[in-house]
Amino acid sequence: MNSPDQIKNNIINWISNGDSIYEYHDNDVIIDELCFLERKNRADLVYANGKLTAFEIKSKADSLARWESQCSAYLKVFDAVWLCCHNKHALKSIEVTPKEVGIIIVDDTKSGLAILRDAKINKNIDSYYLSDLLWRIELDELCLENNLKVIKKEKIKEVRTRISNELPIEIIRQKVLQKLKLRYESLSHSSN
Repeated sequence: MNSPDQIKNNIINWISNGDSIYEYHDNDVIIDELCFLERKNRADLVYANGKLTAFEIKSKADSLARWESQCSAYLKVFDAVWLCCHNKHALKSIEVTPKEVGIIIVDDTKSGLAILRDAKINKNIDSYYLSDLLWRIELDELCLENNLKVIKKEKIKEVRTRISNELPIEIIRQKVLQKLKLRYESLSHSSN
């Protein structure tokens, strides 16, 4: 039986070795266990290229009991979401997973991965929760870069609210991608 770590390695190889639908570039990063949505959730893997793609892993030993609430959280932040589950969860995953979320079946075969359903671009991202991936200093940078006043006494949630109300989501997304790539480039898994 593949452990969650073995499944992660299979997904990392799938992304970085050109076997996937993604074109992996040297400046892309793959992040192992990224906290999001006010640190209440954790993505097993996140691929940051021009978009943020999240992967939730459910091994044979796991259940899908929490998946619906986890999925709802993922869809507030990530451009694309994949559920990577053992084939014992295949039927249930189709029943409980929104159509925009991709499903990868992971099992004990040689390749270990089979796409059951492609992930679609998520058009319902909440810019407030997306901005949660930025540190306070990065939020202040984003304000300065976009001619918004930096108010030092403002609480971080207030800054995030203001940014999400005043800036287009694409500007927030680009800043998040830039900062995540810088933050995790030395820790990222590479194809070498």
